[in-house]
Amino acid sequence: MNKILSLALVLLSASAIISCSRNEDSFGEYLIPYSQTAPRDGMVLESPLWKVIHPVTGFHAPWSGLDDSTSFKCFATDSLFFFRFDVVEGSLALVEDFKDEMDVGPEDRVEIFFAPTGELGEYIGAEMDPAGRVLDYECTFYRQFDYSWNFTTLSYSHVISGDGYSVAGCVSREELEKHGVDIGKGFRMGVFRADFRPDGEVTWYSMKGTDDKKPDFHQPKVFFDARVDKEGFFSMRGAVLSVQDLASVDWPAIAHQNGINTIGTHMKLGEVMDFMQSDKGRHFSEECRRLGIEVEHQLHAMAELLPRDLFDEDPSMFRMDADGHRTPDSNCCPYSEKALEIIAAKAAEFAKALPATNHRYYFWLDDGAPVCFCPECSEYSASEQALIIENRMIKAIREVDPEAMLAHLAYHSTMEPPVKVKPEEGIFLEFAPIERQWDRPLTDLDAPGRKGRMAHREVIELLEANLKVFPAETAVVLEYWLDVSLASDWKKPAVNLPWHPGPFASDLATYAGYGIRNVTSFAVYMDSTYFRSFPGQQCLSDYGGMLGLYR
Repeated sequence: MNKILSLALVLLSASAIISCSRNEDSFGEYLIPYSQTAPRDGMVLESPLWKVIHPVTGFHAPWSGLDDSTSFKCFATDSLFFFRFDVVEGSLALVEDFKDEMDVGPEDRVEIFFAPTGELGEYIGAEMDPAGRVLDYECTFYRQFDYSWNFTTLSYSHVISGDGYSVAGCVSREELEKHGVDIGKGFRMGVFRADFRPDGEVTWYSMKGTDDKKPDFHQPKVFFDARVDKEGFFSMRGAVLSVQDLASVDWPAIAHQNGINTIGTHMKLGEVMDFMQSDKGRHFSEECRRLGIEVEHQLHAMAELLPRDLFDEDPSMFRMDADGHRTPDSNCCPYSEKALEIIAAKAAEFAKALPATNHRYYFWLDDGAPVCFCPECSEYSASEQALIIENRMIKAIREVDPEAMLAHLAYHSTMEPPVKVKPEEGIFLEFAPIERQWDRPLTDLDAPGRKGRMAHREVIELLEANLKVFPAETAVVLEYWLDVSLASDWKKPAVNLPWHPGPFASDLATYAGYGIRNVTSFAVYMDSTYFRSFPGQQCLSDYGGMLGLYR
């Protein structure tokens, strides 16, 4: 079977397991995803954040033996609990002459109940119809309703389509806590749907099954334990920025606000060093430390690792071009033991001067530049030459930082995995598919790529090939979803970033399907001028939020 097809089947199977297992009588604890970001006001139903949350489906009507395709999703922020229902329904039952909330009683609707942990006592509920009307109440078991009580923070949006309706909204955690419902520590929840038909008959569907014979949502068996789970799938949720970006904008605050937990500085080693040793750089480091944001340095470093002024001293340390001439224009000759010694020593020196708080180091080859063509090196691919250098560097860097890891960058000429050279311990894959396109997901295998240079099929094949050499557990994806500089063709003034949340959500599932838990993206050119020109960058909230919510 095609491996890419196998991946798709694995992802679908995982989703099916998550969905269907919710309705077993041994329901277990339901874990609610957490996000540092929230949908924009008035845009809850349309928020891209829902795209990465696995739905609970397969609602069941135990009293009539029917199954339903209703989908339920929820997540929480520090202050709000969000929920969403998507219902397939061919004939809606709605009261035309609606007078008060009790008229919700004979209507199609979705329902959600909140109760403290322990035995069912007092709880609060909201029954919401597809037309924006709600019946809410406080209740004491058994069926002692107080209809005079109403939520003060509940809001929801609704839409009716040709095949059903959707409802999405939120309620404040503070209001829930006033009723003993602590969604962080744990609570009990019930989720239901009522399907009324023109003849007045009704089918009651529950998210949790029960073997009771009598239809009744107001009893303990259909409540289940739930709590917020802050542990998302992606450990690294990063952004890579130039020092010019970092010097002009409070990026630690932006990152923290949007759920980004790692900032990578960029681009050349010398300028990053100057910035980090400046007053602005020290303030940047202090703010990242205060906000719990990791700092790493993603650098095209070869010019500083092997200073070009050493060429006159020993040209053999530098690469040979295709015409047989030694040149200091880029990179080095990996066959030169002297060159490797100097590069390794410099790498250790710079690792000590620019420590990475997550112990990940990035000393890349020169950007897109050719490698060595001498007789000895010509037997090795660009990726293999890079790995020869990296293998020497990691040994030296670990003398400075025993926990250090060093990136092998798969990018441009090094996209093909190394074959003749094996990575030393501590080398991890950094996969940077710059030739793909971002308005179509990687699963769209026939997408031709940026300017037709690399179809998505080839990107996936290269990723799979690299993961046979490097472990997925330590791999980092370096993407371009947020890269304003690329969108602007590396020219200022910058254009507004074209943001594609649907393909982004699909890409997260693709990378997660390979077991990759570390994701970052270039966001270069997001400086003070950019934010003045294009305020309200929803892409950042979507990016951090979707990364954080993915399970």
